[in-house]
Amino acid sequence: MSIHVTDVDPQNTARLVQWNGILRDGYSVGRQKVWSRSDDATRLQFQKPHPTRRSVLLLAEIDGVPVGAAEAHAHPGEPADAEIAVLDAFRRSGVARALLAAVRDALRGTATLMRTETYSDVGVAFARSEGLRVGVRESRQVVDLPLSEGAFDGLPGAPSDVEVLSWVGACPDELLDGWARLRSHMSDDVPMGDLTRTALPADVEAVRRNEERMSEQGYALVRSLARVDGEAVGYTEILLSRPDPKIVLQDDTFVEERVRGRGIGRALKIANLRRLESVPESAGSLFLQTYTALTNEPMLALNRSIGFEEADVLTVLEGPLG
Repeated sequence: MSIHVTDVDPQNTARLVQWNGILRDGYSVGRQKVWSRSDDATRLQFQKPHPTRRSVLLLAEIDGVPVGAAEAHAHPGEPADAEIAVLDAFRRSGVARALLAAVRDALRGTATLMRTETYSDVGVAFARSEGLRVGVRESRQVVDLPLSEGAFDGLPGAPSDVEVLSWVGACPDELLDGWARLRSHMSDDVPMGDLTRTALPADVEAVRRNEERMSEQGYALVRSLARVDGEAVGYTEILLSRPDPKIVLQDDTFVEERVRGRGIGRALKIANLRRLESVPESAGSLFLQTYTALTNEPMLALNRSIGFEEADVLTVLEGPLG
């Protein structure tokens, strides 16, 4: 049995959609309520590539039949992120190993470290056999949408001295400096376990570039910012794919350490969930997904208080690219 791995040309729409389907199907085996990138979002993302990021799209075939796929991205000087998915009927056939070898060949010279993620013990064992080590484990939590009537009854509101502002889309100009500053602090604060920490570009120009790319890819950005005495102290963000709104993604939630323990994170999340309902496409949303490090008990408890339940556990591993 010969495994043939080839590059996928993003401009070949039929091949790109086929690749995305294999990646989606392999990644979803044995799991429930799994988010996957829509074909429309895939086309929008890869047919206008990121200006500084090296992306690798690979398809594995046996006798001309697609059996697995890989996706990898790297910014120069940062760890590469790789995802490998194999269709259930072809697991333990060397497909994942062939794809990983091809990823390493493609990214050699761009990165020296790589990361991958898995939801299974078998995946962890495979990654370890290839020289990667466990860096962090995160709980993937979901809550059904729409939220039940009265979902927030009994939960305290924002403290009286805290102002929570919510909107959809680009950050208002008057809030941009505070938003960018908090995003920078978030990259320094988020639990990373034993993973290599890299700084997130979060100046105002980087924020605007990210907003533009997300909008081009069809995402509605649902955002809330908390202020005390006019100063930004926390934020949260939800991503809703307008082409495929079924699964909504809860992205960052961050509150500065000096004001934690006052219920600001809960107030931000509740305000943002209410704002989500103003996006017309959210009428087609079935659930909201978030990730939280298993060591971050305060955030896990906050999510449970809103109704999130654990779906599975993600393991992120890191090791030498070569």
